[in-house]
Amino acid sequence: MPHYTATFEITRPVPELFTFFSKPRNLVLLAPADLNLELLTGPEIMQQGTRLVWKGRRWGISQQIIQEVATFDHEKLIALEQKQGPFARWFHAHHFEATDAGTKIIEKIDFEPPGGMLGFVVTANTIRKDLDKLLAFREKKLKEIFA
Repeated sequence: MPHYTATFEITRPVPELFTFFSKPRNLVLLAPADLNLELLTGPEIMQQGTRLVWKGRRWGISQQIIQEVATFDHEKLIALEQKQGPFARWFHAHHFEATDAGTKIIEKIDFEPPGGMLGFVVTANTIRKDLDKLLAFREKKLKEIFA
């Protein structure tokens, strides 16, 4: 199974960043505009077992994604698992660690590319390149929001 990890540091305390990430609508702010990400269903604040329904556009295809909060460890970890969507498997963990400068955010993603015809075009390398762009955007946006 392919893995992807990105790490960045934000000069704000863990509680502030964890609270921001625990609000699903804020995750829309951290996605590039070309994803057309929209939260269709979800609570104001996530907790263990929360279901989130997203709509987005990638690779020229409009998609609906259902995720469940697999782990919600206050001020340490939020992990989302795809229950329905384009990937054969998608597990995305947001880890939060206090540092002298603020907070280190570690994004760990385990995934399996889609099956079927889409899988011929959307390979693990394609997904990694997309994740490079997405998480670079996320880091830049977080630094703007929390400047």
